[in-house]
Order: sequence, then C-alpha cells, then structure tokens
Amino acid sequence: MRRERQPRGLFEYRDHWINREPGRDGFYYYWYDDGNRRVKRKALTGVDLREAQDELIRILGRAPVSSKAPAGVWLADVLAHYKDYYAEPRGYKPMAAARRAAQLVITAMQTISPHPTVADLTRTNQRRIWSYLAKEHELSAKSITTYMIAVRAAVNYAAVPQIIKVNEREEEVQLLDAPVAVFCNQDEIAEHIGGDVSKPREYIPTYQELGKWIDAIEDDDDFRFVMIMLNTCARNEAIFDLVVSQQADFEFGTIDLNPKGRRQTKKRRPIIRMTTNLAAWLSHWKDDKPLRQYQDTVEKRLNRMGKRPEEKDETGKVTWKALNMPEMTCYTIRHFMATNMRRASFPVSKEQRSKWLGHSVNEGSKTTDWYEKFDPDYLEQPMRATEEIIRKLQKHTHRKLYAPTVRSQGKLRVVK
Repeated sequence: MRRERQPRGLFEYRDHWINREPGRDGFYYYWYDDGNRRVKRKALTGVDLREAQDELIRILGRAPVSSKAPAGVWLADVLAHYKDYYAEPRGYKPMAAARRAAQLVITAMQTISPHPTVADLTRTNQRRIWSYLAKEHELSAKSITTYMIAVRAAVNYAAVPQIIKVNEREEEVQLLDAPVAVFCNQDEIAEHIGGDVSKPREYIPTYQELGKWIDAIEDDDDFRFVMIMLNTCARNEAIFDLVVSQQADFEFGTIDLNPKGRRQTKKRRPIIRMTTNLAAWLSHWKDDKPLRQYQDTVEKRLNRMGKRPEEKDETGKVTWKALNMPEMTCYTIRHFMATNMRRASFPVSKEQRSKWLGHSVNEGSKTTDWYEKFDPDYLEQPMRATEEIIRKLQKHTHRKLYAPTVRSQGKLRVVK
C-alpha cells in the first residue's frame, strides 16, 4: 500500500516549505527545481514562524479561489438552484416556501453586503439576519428557524452533485465545493432576538366543537379534505397528492398514502387499511383526484373558519355565527383522531397507532410490511377505532358523515 506523503518542513504552501538550517536563527523556504532536479532555498527575514509563513504567502501570492468555493458563489444562485430543481418539482407549497425564504434572507443579507456570497453566511451575519427578520418583519423565533432550515437545505443541496435537465438534456451540476454551517437552533434564535420558543399544540377540540366546525364547511373540496383526514389521519400533503386509481386497492381494502415514485422521508406515508366510510366516499365522488383545488386554498379556508367573527346581513340577521375556535386548523383533525384513538372502547396498540400515523416503527422489516398489508387483520385496530370515532362524531354534527350509499364489503368478523 502506498504511504501517504508527510508534510515537508515546519510549514508547506504551494509546493514550497519552510525549515531551519543549523547555525542560523532565521528561516529558509525551499522548493524543488525540476530543471536542475535539485532542492533550492532562499532566506526569509521573519524572526518567528508566523512572520515567516506570512512572508512566504506574500512571495508566492495567495492560491486562486476556486469558482465553487463559498467565497466565489453568490448566495442568490444557491437559493434559486434549490428552489428550481428541488422544491418546485415537489409542488407549489415547497416551491413557495423556498422562494419566500430566499427573498427574506437575501434582503437581510443585502443590508450587510450588496452582493452576498455563501461565505458571507458567517455566524455573526446569521445573527444579524435573525435580528433583521424579527425587527423588520416581526417574525417569531419559530418562523425564523423555518427559513434558516430552508437556507441550510439549499446550501447542502448545492454542495452535492445533482442531475438536472437543461434544454431537455441531463447535466451534472455542483455549485459548491463544500457547505458552510447554517445555524437553525430555535432556542439560540429566541435568546438572540428576545423572543419565545414555540410550544407544541395542545388544543384538541371536543366532539361537539368539531361537529359545529364541520357543519360550518361550505365548499365541497373542504369537506372532502376533512373526510379523508378523518379516515386516514394522513398529513395534509399526502391527502392533496392522493390519486385513487394509483393508491387505493379496493380488492384488498388498503390505501397507499405514498404515491408511486415518491421517496419515503422522515414524514413517512404508510399503507393503511381503507375504512368502509372512505371507500364509500371515494366511490361516491368518482374523482380520481378527490381534492381538485390548490392545497393553500383549502387550508386557508379551513384555518380561517374558527377565527371568523359573527356576520350579519343588511337587515341585521345573523348569516354566520362565530365558532370561537381560534386554535382550530385543518391539521388539528389529525391530533383529534390520534388522541381519541387512544380512548377507543378497545385497546389500540402503540405500534399500530404509530404505523397508522406514519411514525417510524423499529420493529419489523420491509418484507414483513409487504406481507402484512395483505393480511385481513393488518391495522385492524386503528381502522375499527377510526370508524368508531366517526360514528360518535356523527351524533354531534347535522351534516352527514356517511356517503349517500354505503355498500357492505361482504365480510363478517366476530369481535370479542
């Protein structure tokens, strides 16, 4: 095995090195002359090693900066590269989030440097970004953390070779030789800007509150979203990505929440049992893609419902009665189902709850999971708990939570 060459002398720079000679207190710099095939030397005036190093660097000139070094790459190019080739292919919402993060951070950095490079993302400058976003945009520590996470993702993405399409041709592109450290600790950001650290959502509506909220839904796509959420506990993005012909298996009674071609991430999208309620709604809607409107459109309407004040017409008649549920969002339904699944009239194991919600489960293997989805008892407990919760919720809402025609699946189970 070839041995790695050891550094020459006390300091080495651009094929030259510094060393001492017996009988002289100063330093020499040395180099190998290819023409004479000899090592040559010259004396340096520096009296200590640090001065000698600086003198050698001045003599030889600084090494040219790589075009891919952080100091040679514009920050705006890195953020645009991430938005165009990573976020945008994943949909409007990731693209909009990446674009917003880029706008805010570039604006903040331009108060420090008119044309910021990636190397300008020093720790000191990042703290200045935090202060700027908190003061000028009144952003919380949590929001600033979210935007800084997007910046970190963009920098890391640019430091890895990516295959992108340019004029219908695939090309390998790597903008950065190496990433820089981007700090995203919410505690540190909160301490610096004098803000508070966000707390987990603790609000879980009662059956009565959720029933009133569902009764207030006016748009059909909003109601479809709620029914799919109740039946699957899926995350918002998974519901909007749902394509029935590709993901629903009516023969085996399962639904794969992870579309074909999508790589699993930390926010895992599982294969779950399809409830009778959801199967009936999908058959009733007859739409291959049940959610027909943009995600932001539906989410904004649902999130605004609980905050809307009471409204009256010209005669003074109440046309909208305020729900007074300011903490209610469409994502709260997932928390509602997860909480009430633990309160079902029969036990639902933690492992099955975790699989249903798309949380990581250490037990089992991919092979085992593949066979389980065809097992008649696969995720039986959370499916039954889901149907029990919907039956109970129906008692507290005037709107029908069952499709106009619910056909039997022709299966009979004896439940102890």
